[in-house]
Amino acid sequence: MSTARQYIDPDDVSWQPEGACADMPLEQFVPDEETAEGLTTAAATCDTCPVRQPCLMWATLHGAEGYWGGTSTYQRAQLVRVRTRAKCPLCTSTSLTMVGTHEMCVACGASWVRDVRLEPLAATPAPSAVA
Repeated sequence: MSTARQYIDPDDVSWQPEGACADMPLEQFVPDEETAEGLTTAAATCDTCPVRQPCLMWATLHGAEGYWGGTSTYQRAQLVRVRTRAKCPLCTSTSLTMVGTHEMCVACGASWVRDVRLEPLAATPAPSAVA
């Protein structure tokens, strides 16, 4: 069985009318203030959405605010950070695997670029008080 990779044009938005949220109020997914309750409501819609993957990709690449692909603006910002993680930022699973320069959550399938520095960055020391 051969599995072909599907490449999605980051500027293509033809998937949007197929979204589970297409007929829902925009304010539900792009609120003035994101809350845990709002994310829970949006995620319930996104969990069964047939276009969740391109939605999440588009929002991540374009820096969109609001709930996209079942994630919050904060969660997407965490996904694009380059670092090695102890747990998945989406589902908090510790079942992670390394695939080249990426880490991948075995539980939910999320992936991100991992930190490839040889040594971690040292914390900037606090300035010493002048007597």
